[in-house]
Amino acid sequence: MFIGYTANASAGVQRWLALFVSLTVLGLMLLFLLTGTALLDFFGIALDSFRIAGGILLLLIGIHIVTGDPGKAAQDLIVQEQASTLSEAKSVYRQIVVPFALPLLVGPGVIANLILYASEARAIQSDTLSLGMIGVVVAISLLTFVILLSGSVLRRLLGDVGLNILTRILGLLVASIGMQFVVTGLSNVIVQSIAPAVLKLH
Repeated sequence: MFIGYTANASAGVQRWLALFVSLTVLGLMLLFLLTGTALLDFFGIALDSFRIAGGILLLLIGIHIVTGDPGKAAQDLIVQEQASTLSEAKSVYRQIVVPFALPLLVGPGVIANLILYASEARAIQSDTLSLGMIGVVVAISLLTFVILLSGSVLRRLLGDVGLNILTRILGLLVASIGMQFVVTGLSNVIVQSIAPAVLKLH
């Protein structure tokens, strides 16, 4: 999908974009790991509401990938005349950071797990566990960078036709994941609404 978004960019632009996206993933994961619960509480957002909203976005992204034209979309994103590779990468990054970094890479499932593990670390007051999770987040961001950089190799192996087919299959999977988030979130909301009434009856 990264290749689809950056198909017409130069190798230098793709390297900068891979770095920008990986740093964004790192920043978002650290944000939700360290302040996730407080952040949601401050805005009065339940985790299930966030899960439903993220699921809807993923569903729309998946539908667009399956029914749209990734090549045309990528071509529209590339600015032809820029002063430098870095400035061109910044221009493209501003247009793909949403939805690619959030909620595609750092989605409701990732955020929910980060908040869960951070809560467990605080509950047992383990600094070692907290530092270990920060280390894992950094490692995941580095792995993301490496995977995005290897996209050009995948493109050469698959060719444009194979890449187009694979992108649409992944779009279907993204839409399915989004739908599952919506179903899970709605199920939890319904259960939480019905459970108190059932307990009162008993």
